[in-house]
Amino acid sequence: MSYAPHPQQQVIYQQVVRPPSNGMAVTALILGLVAIVTGVWSPIPFVGLVAAFFAFVSALLAVIFGIVGLRKANTVGVGRGNSVAGIVTGALTLGIIGLTTVAWIVAAAASSASYSGA
Repeated sequence: MSYAPHPQQQVIYQQVVRPPSNGMAVTALILGLVAIVTGVWSPIPFVGLVAAFFAFVSALLAVIFGIVGLRKANTVGVGRGNSVAGIVTGALTLGIIGLTTVAWIVAAAASSASYSGA
């Protein structure tokens, strides 16, 4: 009885190639969305002070990460839209907070100027 040798099976290795990604752009988009959602609460008198602080921090980080993500998007080729969206929402939130702060300062100055201590 003779046994026929089994043919050797060839093992094929495949290397998984991940598509390029841009984590800075995604982070900018998420921080920008958090900033705009939190920033719309800033005109409310007492809640707005805490909301403005958190919105300011996240908006500033969104603009910074958006700029870094935009630079990376030029080399990697992905994430340009997320970076621009993060920059726009962050800048819009900073504008909302700035206008709210100016409005509160003007209101406080007008209130103290119209008060006559009797």
